[in-house]
Amino acid sequence: MEIRSFAFLMLLMWGLVQANGQDRTLTGTLLDDQADALASGTVVLLNPVDSTMEFFGISNARGQFEIRNIKEGSYLLQASFMGFQTFYNPITLPRAKGPDVGDIVMWPLPVDLQGAEVVGEAVPLQISGDTVVYNAAAFKTRPDAMTEDLLKKLPGVEVDRAGNIKAMGEDVSTVYVDGKEFFGSDPKVATRNIPADAINKVKVYDKKSDESEFTGIDDGTRNKTVNLELKEDRKKGIFGDVLAGYGSGQHYKASGKVYRFTDKFQMAGLGMINNVNEYGFSFSDYLDFNGGIAAMKGGGGSAKISMGGDNAFPINFGQPVDGLATSGAGGLNVSYSTDKHNRTYISYLINGTDKDLEQETGTERYTGEGSFLTGDLTEQNTGALSNLINFGLRRRIDSTHNLIFNGDVGVIYNDLARYQETGNWTGEELVSSQFSERGEESDRISTKLRATYYRMLGKNKSVLKFSADGNYSKGLDQIRIRNQTDYVADNEQDLYNQYQDNRTDRLSYSLLAAYTQKIGKGLYLDPVVRLGQSLEQLDRVQGSLENGMVPVDSVSPDFNKDYRWIRPGFNFRWNTLKSQLSVGIIGEFGSLENSLNGEAYPEASLNYFIPTISWDYSASSGRKFNIYYSSMVNTPTVNQLLPVVNMLNPLNIYYGNPSLRPEYNHSVMIHWLIFDQFSFTSFMMSLSGGYTSDKINWSTTVTDDLVQISTLTNVDWDYNSRLSFDFSTPIRKLGIKINLNAEESWNRGQNVVNEVNNIYNTLGQRYSLSADNRKKKRWDVESGLGATLTHTWYDIQESLNMHYFDLSWFADIRYTPSEKWHFEITADVTSYSDLGSDGVLRVPLLRAKISHFFLAHNRGVLTLSGFDLLDQNQNVQRISELNYLRETRSNTIGRYVMLTFKYRLSKLAREGGIEVDINKRR
Repeated sequence: MEIRSFAFLMLLMWGLVQANGQDRTLTGTLLDDQADALASGTVVLLNPVDSTMEFFGISNARGQFEIRNIKEGSYLLQASFMGFQTFYNPITLPRAKGPDVGDIVMWPLPVDLQGAEVVGEAVPLQISGDTVVYNAAAFKTRPDAMTEDLLKKLPGVEVDRAGNIKAMGEDVSTVYVDGKEFFGSDPKVATRNIPADAINKVKVYDKKSDESEFTGIDDGTRNKTVNLELKEDRKKGIFGDVLAGYGSGQHYKASGKVYRFTDKFQMAGLGMINNVNEYGFSFSDYLDFNGGIAAMKGGGGSAKISMGGDNAFPINFGQPVDGLATSGAGGLNVSYSTDKHNRTYISYLINGTDKDLEQETGTERYTGEGSFLTGDLTEQNTGALSNLINFGLRRRIDSTHNLIFNGDVGVIYNDLARYQETGNWTGEELVSSQFSERGEESDRISTKLRATYYRMLGKNKSVLKFSADGNYSKGLDQIRIRNQTDYVADNEQDLYNQYQDNRTDRLSYSLLAAYTQKIGKGLYLDPVVRLGQSLEQLDRVQGSLENGMVPVDSVSPDFNKDYRWIRPGFNFRWNTLKSQLSVGIIGEFGSLENSLNGEAYPEASLNYFIPTISWDYSASSGRKFNIYYSSMVNTPTVNQLLPVVNMLNPLNIYYGNPSLRPEYNHSVMIHWLIFDQFSFTSFMMSLSGGYTSDKINWSTTVTDDLVQISTLTNVDWDYNSRLSFDFSTPIRKLGIKINLNAEESWNRGQNVVNEVNNIYNTLGQRYSLSADNRKKKRWDVESGLGATLTHTWYDIQESLNMHYFDLSWFADIRYTPSEKWHFEITADVTSYSDLGSDGVLRVPLLRAKISHFFLAHNRGVLTLSGFDLLDQNQNVQRISELNYLRETRSNTIGRYVMLTFKYRLSKLAREGGIEVDINKRR
């Protein structure tokens, strides 16, 4: 708690210093050469030494600007507006003539310079509609900073602790490098690996869909996108870095990055290895390390029932990494373009891990008669190796033909060895127990391909579109398991030594043809037809490990699913300057055929109406309102349909249901965004809801020995909703920015327990409040509080309703006093409410880092870092679903100290800020 008090005291003292030191104001008016007001112009006070931005303001609709809380001193006043010559004038505050500088007249650029970049101009940011362009040189970062560190300094851009980016109040979904893809679609791969000093400009804009960009017909699609424009000298050589470190407890890490960029060619190579639980380059790669979602399945006595590779139960994300892992990863990204419309790219990622995991899990399950407790003790080793290739082609044949092709290929290998003890209790009485020894090897190959072709038949009038996509995967999962199960009441012991080999094949494809015809001003009609097929096969071979491993026919099924469908319909679109309305009238007509061991089930004909509605409205820059409605049909999978009993875990028996009907889902989402570019205040609210008929859910029978026999059934309905809002605003007087986030999620569903229909309601609430300093030239301080509340109500046993909450606090303090030193301390405290006899559990995590920069251009970095300095780190996960509440505690990495050396590879020109010759300015 002393750490918490210290951090808040630091933030408070820093704010008081800002409040007392920044008490000057500067006002004025931006006009063009005709004395008309210039709105959204940028007025900046630059540091006259290195031209970095100190303070700024944005002109309003009347051209007026105001810059508040300015420290006394000398500055370079800069005014800029797109298409006009930049205005410079030295200024000292306080001004003898008062805070108003009067009218600043901007002069148009000469016609031959319109759209060209003036060399030497240090314009920190320029705003044009919903597009903001930042000059990276105006925002100082430490010598070894990554692009993520640069983004944190940009006004209007926020980066959370997980690396997720918000810009102008909206989530950033894509980051390009010089307008090109970089290692697929995960923005963090670029922002956490490209050095900040390689960036010339950062462009934040609303990217339209590929179809809209080519045809000129707006479909309302907008994705907040960041484009990183590299410095010209970084396109003339090779740059990157290498890092190596070793620490206490034989902990180590090493990594290397190398980049080669030109106007037409991009190449990036990344590599890393460590045993400090750092997985790959981003969270999405973490899934690949573990073989995807399928490898996260549970077993033993838990409610996560293994179903041949599919995980049928919910999975929580966002928790700390569990276990002790040694990881390695490498990647290569290559892109070549002849112009902005024609490019080819390919990337390859290889990820590998070896992880030792120890877990203690407690699960309370509810039945109509009461509840019982399941406890698991697990020791597990997993190994994984995954290879991923992503590739694509963009080809603008001419002004009327456009082709887009992309795809990916994955090859994944996994192995697992697990020892698990399970016990089922009612009160203090042990009813049944099990010791399980499990070995598993699996491999999977998958590929996804998609191609889209556009043909313009008339400028902004008629468009012909064809697309095709296909997915194929093939896998083999080999399981060897030995179970010893004891039933206390009957004084019986069963030995169950089995093998199970699951071969899976999945193939799906679809073809689409659409025609867009302009029928009036802003009115378009799109007849569309799409057809496809989905094929799934599960071929299982199972038997005893003894007697030569002879298969047992009754538990060795060959199950096939074949779903063929066609979706005809049309879309009506109405586009205006500020809004886009789309209404889709679509039907789905399908045929579902299943077979078991060559014997076909009766064919099922499916007919559904799946309309869509979307409306996007932009009242003005930074004011957006969207509403979407969609419907869809989900057919059951092979694993859900297979009616053969799976008894790999005798305490948790599962079989599918071939009579399952498809789920029919309806969902609505409302999104409202307000972003004030003058104050950089943002407010975002999102409201969504869903209704599913024929929801596929669990039907469980619990025997007297507390054996769970589970299958699947269709329930009449399932409801869910979610409300969230984000609010961010600067408090200039204190020199800080606050962020407030709240989220409410609700689910009302049904499952069956012991033939009793159980209606459950789950309400999840998450609130967070954080504050950080706005100017991060030397100090970067952030602290925040979070609370998570979960409420669960059960219809079958109201006395078992559960309410619990978790509280968290964090503080990040970074200090860069000079170009030679950097200090960092990070603290987290998580408090878990009482779920058992241990009382409230508090888990503190303290980390610290000291870096020294040396050698020419500070290319060498020596860092001493400490992790979990209090040696109190723990991994606790909670989940409340269906008719159970589970808490899992896992081992995780503890205290260590490490010394690392990093060297930046570069043979480029002098690094530094931007030189400005005042005498040459107007």
